[in-house]
Amino acid sequence: MKKLFLLLLLFCSLSSIGQDVKPKETTLEFYGFVRYEAFWDTYKGLNAANEQFFVLPLYAGVDANGEHINQALTYNFSSMATRLGIRINGPVIFNAKTSANIETDFAGDLGANPAMFRVRQANAVFSWTKSSLLVGQTWHPFWSGKVFPTVGGLNTGCPFQPFNRSPQVRFDYKPNAKFILSAALVSEFQYKSYGFSKIDSMYPKAMLCNDKTDAFTRNAGIPEMVANIELNNGGFTLGAGTSLKYIKPTLYTVGISAGKDDQKYVSDDLVQGLSFVGYTQYVKNMFTIRAKAVVGQNMTHLTIPGGYGVKSVDQATGAMNYTPYNTLTSFINAVYGKKYQVGVFAGYLKNMGTTDALYNFGTSAADPTAVTPGMVPNVASIYRVAPHFAINVSKVRLVFEYELTSAEYGTGKINLTDGLYGSSTDVTNHRGQLMLMYSF
Repeated sequence: MKKLFLLLLLFCSLSSIGQDVKPKETTLEFYGFVRYEAFWDTYKGLNAANEQFFVLPLYAGVDANGEHINQALTYNFSSMATRLGIRINGPVIFNAKTSANIETDFAGDLGANPAMFRVRQANAVFSWTKSSLLVGQTWHPFWSGKVFPTVGGLNTGCPFQPFNRSPQVRFDYKPNAKFILSAALVSEFQYKSYGFSKIDSMYPKAMLCNDKTDAFTRNAGIPEMVANIELNNGGFTLGAGTSLKYIKPTLYTVGISAGKDDQKYVSDDLVQGLSFVGYTQYVKNMFTIRAKAVVGQNMTHLTIPGGYGVKSVDQATGAMNYTPYNTLTSFINAVYGKKYQVGVFAGYLKNMGTTDALYNFGTSAADPTAVTPGMVPNVASIYRVAPHFAINVSKVRLVFEYELTSAEYGTGKINLTDGLYGSSTDVTNHRGQLMLMYSF
């Protein structure tokens, strides 16, 4: 019996030696953080994720005593920005190193249904010696890779910093270690454009035109096209890019001529948006400074105020032509320190009006009425100043931040020439915030 056991042990040993030992072709790395935020605001705003993601103070008029309706002290405690991700390194396929990234958090649909899982990142990457191909959802190319602000707030500098993650196909070419040339086709998913969800007749009160959905860009049949060039030399980064986007705001219109105001007509008119971005960054030792500027049209999918307006209407079919709002937004961000860190963010946004004059849906030139779908297109300008102090110890980051955001809203009668207003009202929010993040 003892001899039989020894023979069996020898056989098993020889069998294991004879097998080909192959290394694992795929490895998984989990990462993420638990993030807790406590904040107080003095003016209710346009925001998302249970007001965690603050964009700008939202003017809602005044009461009978002239007091601002939205001026109220509010607070919130939240952990919904907690995040979990998986980095996947895979085998060589098509002579390319392969990798993938899956990332989620609890921020849900941001506005309609927060506090639930949502997809942040879901992409696969094929990397060759001088090029790479990304397929899936990741940051919009105008996010600009590593050139984004270091702040305490979840908004990450929005609306002065473009904020968008979308499904895309992106090709990067690196002729050398310093240059990156990129081209991408981008769709919309969680960050969307505005359009018409319903048109009963060609009068503003019978149009629902402040809905946002990814259907407006998909119905255009043309993905957003983005090209970018970037130079990296030591601690210096310089980049620029351009975007061309089309949306179809409605599938039909309604005739407004006598006897035709109950007939629908197929609409093929598109809104074109052309945008440009430029950015730079310099890093040396414990000091980092970044700056970015974006000028473009109908950039609501980048969480930048604006949109477009109707510039003409066909009396027989109701067919509409459109003109985009032009917006300039920019920021500068400086940060110093490692364990103890201080930083400041400053941003400015300017609504430069529509490219062409707007159509008057009103009954007279003295009382103009325009149709302008978009994200608060009546905002004339916004500025923000946000200093912060942070303590970084091992896997814990603690940030104290004060954020002042002020917006100038156009009021009174709209000027049909450029879609702006002759008078304005200023509203300001003061946010005090504490953020604690435990990374793993």
